[in-house]
Amino acid sequence: MLLRAILSFLVIFFSTLLTAFAQTDTVRITLKAISGLQYDQVRLSMPPAAWVELTLMNTDEMPHNWIMTQPNAREDVVDMSLELAKQGSTDYVPESDKVLQAIPLILPEEKYTISFQAPQQEGIYPYVCTYPGHGAVMYGAMYVTNNQLPPLATDENVPASRRDDENVAEEKSPKHPYPDILPAMYRTFMPNCGPAGIAVGLLGDISYCWDAGQCRLRYVWKGGFIDLEQHWSGKGKELAEIVGMVFYRDSTEFPFRIGEDQETPTVEFLGYEMKNRYPTFKYRLNDVEVTERIVPTFETPGIKRMLTFSGLDQPLWFLKGQDNVMYYSNQGEWKDKKTLRLSPEEAQKFTITITENMSEI
Repeated sequence: MLLRAILSFLVIFFSTLLTAFAQTDTVRITLKAISGLQYDQVRLSMPPAAWVELTLMNTDEMPHNWIMTQPNAREDVVDMSLELAKQGSTDYVPESDKVLQAIPLILPEEKYTISFQAPQQEGIYPYVCTYPGHGAVMYGAMYVTNNQLPPLATDENVPASRRDDENVAEEKSPKHPYPDILPAMYRTFMPNCGPAGIAVGLLGDISYCWDAGQCRLRYVWKGGFIDLEQHWSGKGKELAEIVGMVFYRDSTEFPFRIGEDQETPTVEFLGYEMKNRYPTFKYRLNDVEVTERIVPTFETPGIKRMLTFSGLDQPLWFLKGQDNVMYYSNQGEWKDKKTLRLSPEEAQKFTITITENMSEI
C-alpha cells in the first residue's frame, strides 16, 4: 500500500511538472486576417512537438478562417472546400486527414484561439483561408524545424506578392483564381466604390459591385467578372479591373428613403451569409433590419434584388438610379417615373428587377 501511494504521488508530481514545463514552453502566436485577402504573417516557425497556442484575429471586413494542412496539401484542401461551397456549406473546413488543425470561420472583429501540439516530424505545413475565392492568395507556411528559415525572397511556400525581392515576386496565379467557378465573391478594391467593395460574379455573365461601407448596390455589368492581376501582384491596394460593360449604375445619393418626408437613413453593415455561393447582405437603415440577396435574370441581362425590411413602421421609398434600364417591382406603387412607394407591409418582402433596356441597344 505504501509503495502504491508513493508511486501515485510520483506520477502526479511528474505530470504536474511536465504540464507546468509545457505551459512555460508554449509557443504563443497571434495571427491577424487583414485587408487585401492576407494574413499579417506568412511564415510561422516552432520546434517539432512544441505546444502551440494560436489566436486568429479578424481585423478585415469579411469572414476568414485558418486551416493547417499536411505538407503539400494546401491546394487539395482548397479544392475540397470549394466542393463544400457548391453544396451550400458555410463551414468550408473539409473532413479530411489532410487537415491537421482548423479555426472555423470568424466574422470581422472576432477572434478565436486553439491549442495544439506541433507535428513531431520536421517539415513545412501550409496554412490557408478556405473561404471561397481566398485560398489562391491567402495562405502561409508553418515551419516545424529547429533550423533557420530560407530567405523570404525565394520562399515559394508563401504568396509571391509577399516576398521581399520584387524581382522574384512575379504573380504565378491566373488573372482570376477560379475563372470557371461561378458564382464567386471577392472583397477587393473596386473602381467607383468606397474601400469596402465587394465584387460578386453571378451565373449568366452578370456581375455587380456592392459597397459594404455604404450598404448599397453600386453598379452591374455583363460579359465577364473581374481581373485581379494588378491586385494580386501589387500591395493589395490596386483596383480590380472590370471585365465587361457596366449597364446599370446607381446615381442616387442613396436609393432607399424612409417616411413620407423621404428621409435619407443612417446605415450600418451587419455582415452577410452565403447560400449556394450567393451572398445575402445584412444591414440596418436607422432601426430597420434589412436583408438583400441579388440573383441574375437569364432572359435579359439584369438582376433581381430580393429584399426584406423588418421593423418598418413608415412607408419605404425606392429611387431609380438610372433611366435607360427597365425596373419592375412585385410590390408597391410607382408614384412617378423615378419613385416607388411601398407600405410597411409591402416592404416586409419584395423584389425589384432591373434589366438592360434592349430597345435602346
